[in-house]
This record gives sequence, structure tokens and C-alpha cells, in this order.
Amino acid sequence: MRRVSERWPGVLFAAAATLCAAPALAADLPRYQVEDYCTQVSDVSGGSRMIYNSCIDMEQTAYDHLRGDWSGLPAQARRYCDEVARVTGGSYSILQGCIEMELGAGSSTPSFRY
Repeated sequence: MRRVSERWPGVLFAAAATLCAAPALAADLPRYQVEDYCTQVSDVSGGSRMIYNSCIDMEQTAYDHLRGDWSGLPAQARRYCDEVARVTGGSYSILQGCIEMELGAGSSTPSFRY
């Protein structure tokens, strides 16, 4: 049986590897269950297949748009908008809209006038 002091370097290496991998994972585009989300959207309209198909198309378009830009977006906007998108069950369309609004709001700060 190995002593704890002999295993310590391996434990430190594993911990460091985990910490180094975490920021890379945070920069990955979230994975939502699009089919489940679109089923919920379709069910609201009586289970329309047309609504389901349109939802899938919209989600795919939003995902494809975000995929290329995601890692370059501000981390705070990514985190906040991911939370917003998850409230509805996970929607790339909502995520994209939130990101666009956050970036737009960040570029113009109004001032209050009396």
C-alpha cells in the first residue's frame, strides 16, 4: 500500500488538469434538448407538426449562428443568456436573442434626465 505522500503528486496533477479544463468547457456552446423544447412549443398549439418543424429550423439556424461566435462573446453575457434560455427549457433562438440584446445594451448606456 502506497503512502499518502507518494500519491500526492498524482492527486495534484489530476486537480490541476481538471481546473485547466474548466475554462475551456465554459467557452463551449451549451447543449440544449432541442427536440424536447420544440415538442413543448408544438404542444401549446395542439401538437402541430408544422410548428414543431418550424421550431427545429429556427433552433438550428440560431445554433449555427452562435456556434461560430460563442467563444468570442463576453463571458458574462454567455452565462446570463444561458440562464435565460434555460428558463424556457433550453432554446438557441432565445439564447441568440438575449446575446444580441446584451451586446446592444452594452454599446449604449442611457443616462437619466430630470
